[in-house]
Amino acid sequence: MDPKTSTVTTEAAPASTLIRGRLLVTDLEVLTVTPTSAVISWVTHATKYGLAIPEPIAAGTEVMIGKVGGPMQLVHDDPTPRVYHVVEISGLEPGCTYRFRASSDGQLAAAALRPTKTAGCCERTRQFTTLTLPKGRYLSTIAVVNDIHIGEHRQGIVLGALPTSVLPHADQADYPRIMAAAALDELTSRHQHPLLIANGDITYDNAPEQNIVARELLDGYGRQNHDWVATRGNHDHPRRDDDPFGEYFAGYQQTQTVTEASGLRVLAMDSTRGSGGGWITPDQYEQIMTELIHEPERPTLACTHHPVTTDAAWSSASGPQFMLRGRDRLRLQLIERQAPGVFLHLAGHTHRMRRNRADLGDTNAHYLENAACAAYPGGFTLVHLFEGGYLVNFWRLSDPEALRWIYRSRWQSLGIGAHLMLGSTADRNHRVDVDLSGLIPSGRPVPAELVC
Repeated sequence: MDPKTSTVTTEAAPASTLIRGRLLVTDLEVLTVTPTSAVISWVTHATKYGLAIPEPIAAGTEVMIGKVGGPMQLVHDDPTPRVYHVVEISGLEPGCTYRFRASSDGQLAAAALRPTKTAGCCERTRQFTTLTLPKGRYLSTIAVVNDIHIGEHRQGIVLGALPTSVLPHADQADYPRIMAAAALDELTSRHQHPLLIANGDITYDNAPEQNIVARELLDGYGRQNHDWVATRGNHDHPRRDDDPFGEYFAGYQQTQTVTEASGLRVLAMDSTRGSGGGWITPDQYEQIMTELIHEPERPTLACTHHPVTTDAAWSSASGPQFMLRGRDRLRLQLIERQAPGVFLHLAGHTHRMRRNRADLGDTNAHYLENAACAAYPGGFTLVHLFEGGYLVNFWRLSDPEALRWIYRSRWQSLGIGAHLMLGSTADRNHRVDVDLSGLIPSGRPVPAELVC
């Protein structure tokens, strides 16, 4: 195959023109890797650091690529000044290792975040290996988006006068809606409108007007429990006197079951309590067990807003009190082990992309935290189902206004937040082999990035 590229036309305005000696070409990320494509991104800004957000500087975009052991070729050379550089390279071969060189105005892009600077990572080696397809026929695709936070006014932890949270510019004041609308638009226009799991923290504090906006956005995508299913997050917890989320979406501690066109069962559970942490009530356990006992072998994708493993609880900067309580983590995993059809459990809440280690070694289920939509890294995940397994791909939003906000929100928590949220290329993009032959092809067209 011959590599081809496309770029996102955007600029993190207001942006200065290049001043010699001030340009920093940084935040290199091998963001998305599919069987036939890869998305490489970086930013250009002033070298001055401090508590403030660095001044964006617009520059050109260049990418060279070649198979390891072979020559490299210039596949993208765009002098158009921009701040957020996003280049998608298509036409690649599955299971092939490529080396690349990304630069702006001749200056090589460098990694800046902890997960992109560890030994052997793609950004450090400047190499990536495309995924290979699972065995069997393509079945369907599921999308997941979480931590939308409709109604939020600043991103990050608010600690008095400390600059731990990021305020949007005036034209970004409604950034949660900008980001959510961009995600829904891209899922429709580019990714063929898959079943969407909106996995919690859909609102900021469960105010009626926030639920109205969120419901309008999702209704624009399609029908509830047909085109999308919404779970409750800790930000959506019932208020003192009312529960708008219960009115517009689903009642408190209620499990929802959705059947996708392939026959996939989606089990959407409510893990919220009264604060950051979560629990599962006895009544909801009865709902969960009744559903799973009925068809324990049926391929099932489970989801809660809170992560459900001890690995997630103790690796989070917020600590285990921020997660599902310990006895519920173990009980839920035991229930899922007894229903071998549960092959994947999706969570949000931490705003990070991370594969978790199960507490039980003999379970079919894999556990994945999905990154936030409302702010950096800003996107959604697609789960592509095949008879012999599935592929996971995280996609950052490409809308120009969304990228402007992602640039700004990257600096929340004194710039530390991004180090914790991005995850590795393998966290964001991987293949899992599992028997899904109990499903049937949904009739959806095979996504372009999966056509080899």
